[in-house]
Amino acid sequence: MIAWKYLNKPSATVAALQDYSTMREIINITPQETKALYDRMTSVGGRPLTSIPTSWNPQAGEERLIKSLDTLDVIQERYRQAVEYMGWFEPAWATLTDTEQVVLREFYMNDSLRSGAAIRLQERLNYGHSQIDRIRSKALKRMSHLLFGK
Repeated sequence: MIAWKYLNKPSATVAALQDYSTMREIINITPQETKALYDRMTSVGGRPLTSIPTSWNPQAGEERLIKSLDTLDVIQERYRQAVEYMGWFEPAWATLTDTEQVVLREFYMNDSLRSGAAIRLQERLNYGHSQIDRIRSKALKRMSHLLFGK
């Protein structure tokens, strides 16, 4: 495919690394979200108790059910994409060495600032700044190759 030739693979790899925690969270919370949505769909709806007068809507139950079904479709599609992402990402991630995973996680996957990542890794791994940078560069190229090919 021609598009792969023009894809900025290092940037796409960094984006994939940064999306990992979001995708993992989607997979973890979707069952609870789905259950809560089904519970709302099967419960009896009522008007909120406020002092503001409301008008009666005979289709309110149907509208609530339709909105819930639309939300369920969105949740299921998001879950499907997260599972597909994990099936694509995790085999490539598993082939990296432990050191490469630690370095990439610290630079791109943690919520911490990237600016302090090199210093934290120097203390943790007992490597110099240039060695950390070489490992990061090599691991990023390797991950890019594993995800997107040459």
